[in-house]
Amino acid sequence: MTSSLRDALGAPDPRFDMTLPDGWVRMDASDASREALLARARARFLSAQRPDLWAQVRASIQRAFDELRRVRGEAIMLQLESREGAPFVPASITATILADHGLDGHMAQLIADGATALEGDRRFVRSESTDEVTQDGVRLGVTTVRYFTPVPGSRRRRALALSAVMPHPPGIDPEDRLLAATKLLIDAHVGTLRWRRADASA
Repeated sequence: MTSSLRDALGAPDPRFDMTLPDGWVRMDASDASREALLARARARFLSAQRPDLWAQVRASIQRAFDELRRVRGEAIMLQLESREGAPFVPASITATILADHGLDGHMAQLIADGATALEGDRRFVRSESTDEVTQDGVRLGVTTVRYFTPVPGSRRRRALALSAVMPHPPGIDPEDRLLAATKLLIDAHVGTLRWRRADASA
């Protein structure tokens, strides 16, 4: 099916698969999913007497779902469990489709602003930023890594945007070991993204 015919008929974009780190899940963008995640995370971290991690996880979940609502996103991916002795990573990835006839120009501007290919994988343009937010009176730093890749068959008029959100203490060293390891982990798993064939089952 051509891009113009796909647009005219409102045909759905192909779905994508991506290998997730251990303990991560992929969910839809509904309010019910958000509330279920918040309840599960709150019970987990308060029972473990880790209100500090609960604050970070809550910020990550709420920020991710807010972003999904803003851009009419499709999915959220985040960690719910961790192996014994392994650190819990308060991060999330949201997925949405961008529809814009000027995507190539947008990609070019990102590169001009410092975005790069994903570890040599030229399917993706990767950009990174860090800012600070206040969540329920708690000041947090937030590092966001964004990945953009064209949707197959769209003639580069549509792109999949993945946004990885990583809350952390404000003023953290960008080379902090856990933050750096989290970014490397997410980079590696984003690189596993594959599009399903049009005739593949859901």
